[in-house]
Amino acid sequence: MARGITLTAVQGSPGTPELGIVSGYLFKLLRGSLGRTQVDLAERLAVDDNTIQGWESGRRPLSALRAADLTRLTHRLAAMGAPVAATSLLPSAVEADVFLTTAVRAGGLALPAWENPLAASVHRRSFVSLVTWPFTGVVPAVVRNLPLPKSRGPVADRPQLAATLRESFFDQMRTSAEMAGTDATLVRRQATYLLAFDGREETAHWLSREHKRTAVRSISEKDLPAGILNRTASLALARQGDLEPVRHFIQGTLSNDDQTLASLTYWAYWLGEIPDTYASDGDMVEMGARAWSGHRLARHLIGHLGDPRNAEMNIHSLLCLVMARKELLESDGDLRSRTLLAIEQAESTELSRHARQELQNLRFATQLAGR
Repeated sequence: MARGITLTAVQGSPGTPELGIVSGYLFKLLRGSLGRTQVDLAERLAVDDNTIQGWESGRRPLSALRAADLTRLTHRLAAMGAPVAATSLLPSAVEADVFLTTAVRAGGLALPAWENPLAASVHRRSFVSLVTWPFTGVVPAVVRNLPLPKSRGPVADRPQLAATLRESFFDQMRTSAEMAGTDATLVRRQATYLLAFDGREETAHWLSREHKRTAVRSISEKDLPAGILNRTASLALARQGDLEPVRHFIQGTLSNDDQTLASLTYWAYWLGEIPDTYASDGDMVEMGARAWSGHRLARHLIGHLGDPRNAEMNIHSLLCLVMARKELLESDGDLRSRTLLAIEQAESTELSRHARQELQNLRFATQLAGR
């Protein structure tokens, strides 16, 4: 078969190479779902064997394809039988690679706002799960059940990013946060969230200082972006095992109704329940406040009440959600049953006295909704 060139990538720019690890690993999973070898798939796509190898390894990144060619590639894979939900994730995986490449190349140097991917929009969980895949090894939900293709040797369990490049990535996250100051809260907050995945001791100290900085500020009940920034710093420390900041946030900032609604709205946006994309946290919580029902958020929180790092935040948020959206449990018997079961399972988790009281209040609210 004649080899075409419409799907072949070009060489990256000098210096740090263009990274294609996330989209390449996803492509490998898609090939696994089709049960095809590299040679076989190359024949079907009318490219040479080295192109498939380069895509999967990231040495010849899919981000170098033209947008139209990437679209054609996703369509061909779906037509061959790859899951549509997984193939449709390929452009987002390419975007994640561009994000990683930009941060790694900059390292500890400051990026102008127009070039910093943290400043473009409020991120969602679906995108961030791709960016953090090399650090966590947690497979994004959409592709969690896809098999890796058969191989004669060992196969990595995640996209591979060298240790030095990891450090450069997190150096940029910290630089972005510090250069943003206290005004550009979107950049600072999103960088802070990603720093929670950095295992270096100096980053843990930085996160602790960041929480103290946001916690000691007198956060106005109307300064909703500042509340979300404080929320992110608290949860970043919880991810590293320190639960006290979250407890402080729950009993302090979230004692205000406006801040509680902002936190729930952000969570609904994070999970994709709010369809529109926003350029700032302020726009997101203002214009998105009425755009979500809470069904997706409720299901997520119910499934994570027993998470030891986030249980107390999840319990508090679910309690606030069922109080703010009482129709959720009143109209859905299955959701009530699942909530009561999740409460029973969460009772075995190590919780503060305040969290246990909120868990009991959640039980009472759930039982009352069924009458």
